[in-house]
Amino acid sequence: MPICCNQEGPAVKSLFTLSPFTMVNALFVNWVSFVMISGWVRPIWKRQHIFQTRVLPLPCWSLISGVAVFVITAGQLRATPPSVDNLPCPIVLTQVAVEGSGDLLATPYPGTLVGVNRPCLLVLLQPGREPEILVPSFFATAEADVFFDGKKLLLAGKPEANAPWNIYELDLETRTLRQITREARDCRSPSYQSTQYILDAPLPWFQITLFRVLSEEASALTGTAVSSLFSCRMDGSHFRRLTVSHAPDLPGTLLPDGRIVFASFRSSYPHDPQVRLDLLAVNTDGTDPANFLPGIGARYKLMPTVIPHGLLGKLVFIESDELTPDGAGQIACVDLRRPLRTYQRLTEDRAWVYHSPCALPDGRLLVSRRPRTGGSSFALGIFDLEARAWTPLFDDPRYHELLAKPVAPRLLPDGRSSGVDDNASCGTLYCLSVYDNDLGDQGFPKGSIKKLRVLQAITDPKTAANRQPRFPFGVLGEIPIYPDGSFQVEVPSDVPLALQLIDEQGINVRTSGWFWVKGGVHQGCIGCHEDPERVPFNRMADALWEDRPRIEPSASLTVPDFVHDVWPIIQRSCLNCHTPPRTRPWLAPSADPAHPGPVSASPAFSYAQLVRSADTPSSVEAADAALVYVVPGAARLSSLVWHVMSKNLAKPWDGEWPSRPYKPWPNDPEVQPLSQKDVQIMIEWIDTGALYDRQHPFAIQ
Repeated sequence: MPICCNQEGPAVKSLFTLSPFTMVNALFVNWVSFVMISGWVRPIWKRQHIFQTRVLPLPCWSLISGVAVFVITAGQLRATPPSVDNLPCPIVLTQVAVEGSGDLLATPYPGTLVGVNRPCLLVLLQPGREPEILVPSFFATAEADVFFDGKKLLLAGKPEANAPWNIYELDLETRTLRQITREARDCRSPSYQSTQYILDAPLPWFQITLFRVLSEEASALTGTAVSSLFSCRMDGSHFRRLTVSHAPDLPGTLLPDGRIVFASFRSSYPHDPQVRLDLLAVNTDGTDPANFLPGIGARYKLMPTVIPHGLLGKLVFIESDELTPDGAGQIACVDLRRPLRTYQRLTEDRAWVYHSPCALPDGRLLVSRRPRTGGSSFALGIFDLEARAWTPLFDDPRYHELLAKPVAPRLLPDGRSSGVDDNASCGTLYCLSVYDNDLGDQGFPKGSIKKLRVLQAITDPKTAANRQPRFPFGVLGEIPIYPDGSFQVEVPSDVPLALQLIDEQGINVRTSGWFWVKGGVHQGCIGCHEDPERVPFNRMADALWEDRPRIEPSASLTVPDFVHDVWPIIQRSCLNCHTPPRTRPWLAPSADPAHPGPVSASPAFSYAQLVRSADTPSSVEAADAALVYVVPGAARLSSLVWHVMSKNLAKPWDGEWPSRPYKPWPNDPEVQPLSQKDVQIMIEWIDTGALYDRQHPFAIQ
């Protein structure tokens, strides 16, 4: 357990609790001191009679002097704190020991300390006082959040090295510590929610939000375990999962209206297959998830914080186009009144990157900073938004200073009501009109959308690891779209879902982002990616005149796969032409280049040739159109479908895809075109994920 910069309690510890980097520095300094003292004592040895008595030999005197210097120097290393006289108010922060020059706090969950396997401590800084370790009896403490009256705080802590992380509340006046979470293991990054209430409760209550990594769920998008936000009451009861995604969700902040803004890993596959971090908003009971800044700012946005100022408040966050190991980047912000129209980058530092901003009472920011290339620890400073300047505040080079929070009163955000039924297995999803969208005149004409397909992401570690393609999902079911574009359906609750719109040709023309529905809740949208600043016309939707269909949680629509449905089509209609040395792609291997011809055609080989180009998401963006034969989830962008239908099926909203060339079906009487049934099987196979074998998942070698 490393020591912090004060002289009280556990701070006075063995020298061996210093970090290795500090120990090496101390040993080097004292070796030099030993040599200098030896050189100074030797002449005195020859001149002074007392030394000639040989009561103590010269090496002993030199050793004693060296040890004395070592103790003095090490004591100064431990006990000399940086100045904290210029603090605007008391501040609590997390100190993480530095383990060498160029040290970066690498974590699979950027912006957090999860996976950073080194000791960390909460430290309280107060003007005119030496820094104080909070909860010094614990093995590790981190990630504080201050209550709205400024008199108590939440923290994540471990009493012992082998104990799980749990959430505690500390009274700053009495130093009384109270444990909140117990049963759920490894709870991190706590924060206070505002009040929540239900109609049959006599009084509202406070809750907390916390962050957990779920080892039982795997994300094919990031290759890590899924992480989510959870909530519970102040006594640890009513533990509830708030976010349900197919990829990691990261800690966030509370908006003045009571919602939570948090970062979530996303991908707009296949248009932009690279992973990104978006900011999403959700109610404090987990309902109504929505993209807060769609398509705005840099690729990676995280660590949001609010500067409250009524309707003129700001949301500040860290962003970057290349994700750093610790999540550090540049500072950006939007106005809370119109976040989609007010984005601005506040820093453009080539030498520095920033981490964990938090608002001070005067509107300035507490924010940590380190050199872009490493080389020194994170130091705490104050960032002035008007001057766009960072001023150093506190820095102990032996530690990273992170996640600082002012210990001061702050405004209480709006309370929220909740209608979630945690015992319900379904929730209702509805839409006023899928024709209300952001596509303008290029959008799909009214009446062209016939069905809604409901998808569920696969997060089971065993299945997700072996399933092809890279973004595995299952199809839960399909329902009709009404003539006015409306629909309503009951879908499984607390699972990651996505929607596809199917046109009259049976082709998926648009896919939603991943979301979830809470049990017993009616959750809806105005349209399909409609303008979020517009209010819809008040009308009665056709879908409301009839009972809504229900897709059971255990439902699973049988979809085509390659082995059982597509491979027979390939065998009878494609292998005659697509074998060496004839037309590419070759769907069967050649026995010998000198004697071309297919040998032992197998579905595995053919599948690999068709889908390999889309296995690595970046290749979809960069590859030549002729090589992207199958884009799982998007038949309209797959040149295999273009070929069998003799036309480019990409839509005007698909970027540069409509301009890509395609190869039409051969105009040869001996080459019979595919039947409409076979074409439909191929389209449905691709749009539902281009699965190899629904019974035996296949991995491309």
